[in-house]
Order: sequence, then C-alpha cells, then structure tokens
Amino acid sequence: MARITANSKALFERALRHIPRASQTLSKAPDQFVKGVSPYAFKKGIGCRVWDVDDNEYIDLSSSLGGIVLGYQHPVVEEAVRKQRQEGTIFGLPGGLEVELAERLTKLLPFVEMVRYGLNGSDVTAAAIRVSRAYTGRDHVAKCGYHGWPDWTIATNALRSKGVPQAVKDLTHEFAYNDLSSLEKIFNEFPNKIAAVIMEPIDAAPPKPGFLESVKELAHKHGAVFIFDELVTGFRLAHGGAAEYFKVTPDLVCYGKAISNGEPLSVLGGKREIMSMLDEVFFSFTYAGYLPSIAAALATLTFMEENDVQGKIQKTGAMLMEGCQNLISQHKLPLKMTGYPAHPVLSFKGADGADNLPLKTLFLQETAKAGIFTNCKHFTNYAHEEADIRVVLEKIDAIFKTMAEAMANNNIEKLLEGPIVRARYVR
Repeated sequence: MARITANSKALFERALRHIPRASQTLSKAPDQFVKGVSPYAFKKGIGCRVWDVDDNEYIDLSSSLGGIVLGYQHPVVEEAVRKQRQEGTIFGLPGGLEVELAERLTKLLPFVEMVRYGLNGSDVTAAAIRVSRAYTGRDHVAKCGYHGWPDWTIATNALRSKGVPQAVKDLTHEFAYNDLSSLEKIFNEFPNKIAAVIMEPIDAAPPKPGFLESVKELAHKHGAVFIFDELVTGFRLAHGGAAEYFKVTPDLVCYGKAISNGEPLSVLGGKREIMSMLDEVFFSFTYAGYLPSIAAALATLTFMEENDVQGKIQKTGAMLMEGCQNLISQHKLPLKMTGYPAHPVLSFKGADGADNLPLKTLFLQETAKAGIFTNCKHFTNYAHEEADIRVVLEKIDAIFKTMAEAMANNNIEKLLEGPIVRARYVR
C-alpha cells in the first residue's frame, strides 16, 4: 500500500508562509529530512510509535529528541498531569509541588543541595553560566559540547552565530573532548579569567579513563566552577545521570528532557554556596515552576524508582547500536555507529569530517518509506521492546543493501525522490 503524503505537503507549504524555516527547532526542520517523502508533521504518539498528519505510522527512534523516556502518553505521567491541570497550571505565588520536586531531587542526587527550574535546556545552561560569573567575578567560559541557542554558547559556531556580538564571542572558548591539553591551553591563555568549565559528560566516544576527573581537577585548580550539562544524559544514562554513572560530581548540573517525559521542564542544581547566588542573580520568568511539568517529573521519577527504566533503555539501545554496526560491516558501508547505548548515533561523516549528505538522504528517504522515523540521532525509550528493535533492524538491513548497491553503481542521487538534506552544523 502506497504511503499518503498529501496532508504533509500541504501543511508544509502553509508553514513556509508563516514560520521561518517551517519549524521551531532546527533538528525538526523540513530541510533535515526528504521533502515529499519524509513526514512534515506528527499528530499523535503512543508508546514508541508516532503517526503523521496523513495517518502513516512509524516506529519512532527519536523519542522527541530524547524528551520522551517512558513512551508517548505514558498513563502514569498523563494522569499526574491531568490531575494538576484540574487544580491549576501557574499561580501568582509558587506552587507546592515546586518544593516537593526540589526535595526529591536533592535526596536523589547527593551533590545537589538546591535547585531552580526552567522550561528548556537553554534556560538552565544560561543560568549556570550567569551564576558562575557572579560567583567567581570572572567573565570567560570554557565549553565542550552543545549547550543550546544562547549567545554565550553558540558564539563558538561560525555558521550559527549570526547576531552574536564579537564582544560576546571573545568570552567563550571551546575545548576538545578527551583532550585535556586543549583545556589547559585555554587556562594558560586566559589566566584568572575563566568563570566556568561546562561540558557534556559523554560525547560520540566514552571519556578516556580519568578524563572527567582531570577536567574537574583542572577547573578547581584555576578557580573555575565545574558544570555538567546533563540535558541528554540525565535520568537516561543512569537514574542519577552521568554523575552517578561515571562517579564524577560537578559543582552545578543542568537537567531536562527525560526528567518529565515530554512536558517542558529543565533544572539547574548544585552546591548551596553557588546556588545561593541566585538570591541576587536574576533568573526569573512567568512559566518557571509550571506545575503540570513538575507533576510530570514527580510521576516520571517515581516510575523510575519502581522500574528499571535505564536498564531497559540500555538494553534496547545496545541492541540497536550493535545491530546497526553489524549491518554496516556486512554491507561494507562507509558509516559508523557512535555514541553509547542510551544515545546511539548513525554517523555519515567521512575522513574529512563532513557528512555524506546524498547517502544520508537516501537513508532517511528509505526509512521513512519503511515506517521508521529517525534523524540518525537515536533515543530508545521504555516503551520500545526487543521485538520493535528486531523489526527496525530487519528493515535497515534491506535499506543498507539498497544503499550499498547504489554506491557500487554510483547512482545514489538518481534514487533520491527529494532534495538532498542540509547539514545541521550546531556542534
């Protein structure tokens, strides 16, 4: 049965007239997928499956960029949100659940003594930097990884930093993951000026033995605040995130995504001495402490305490990661699985570091046609069963065969049914 795409196409044309790039989020933009083949928009999700506006069904490997950890419409979370909405969403004073979640998090995470809430990851990474600057009296920042869209972090990306003043760009310095010397160089070039070292605790490859510990030691040696951005790893890699998994505790930590299973919430937590700066540092907005999201977080954390959510995600993620890597080898494709079981990534990068975009386009085209939704950066969730991953791998086997034949015949672009996808360029 042929896939129907008429509604997606019509909605996309309407979006182009009113929404820049037809998307609120770069990684969801239509140019990241195959126009005319990939769905433009989804209307429903249940468990690990989503349906587009034409009612085509997909096994979802994105889990909403990692924001879904238990599965779409998880009954425990949905009921908690429903009950809170009946009581109210925001008020002119704090909601009682704000305190309940703060107590739960500080009990769960021994190194977190105080917390504040945001909605998106960028809210709390920006707050972490502002607090660190106030605490140290310094302005410069050393970063490693992706930390959202604010000026201070996107400043290091030449292709995404239009509109960021040069004076702001001059304050942020990027170091390489698993390369301690690159961080040492920053401290040597800017002595007594680095306010914070912020990093994602795991990258495309795991940390070398002692790397995270050495970064923390170096930051403290030079008087900088050590920050983990755990938007991706928090409550997904382990119940206590990367800090628990790697047994390295930061001064400040940023959480989001998985903490509330699809409801908008982010958390900044850390040492009382530093967090107390928020008595004076301005971090305030109308929807901070949005109660349905906090109710969702409490329900999600409770479910995690009663069920081995992270263990199941690790198992299905490893099955996907190892299965894809075996198929890559079998079909002799110039691809590689990177990341880790909680976040497997299919890399199309060549020796020059650039993506093979025609080959990536063919993959995205064929997965969409096969009923698999992927953006190549995968997150399994608690609703994925091993049977779902077996179905995915069976379909990817056939897709990789098509890709290998196209490469052998040098006719990849002839097989494309839409324009080549654009490079993302955010890291």
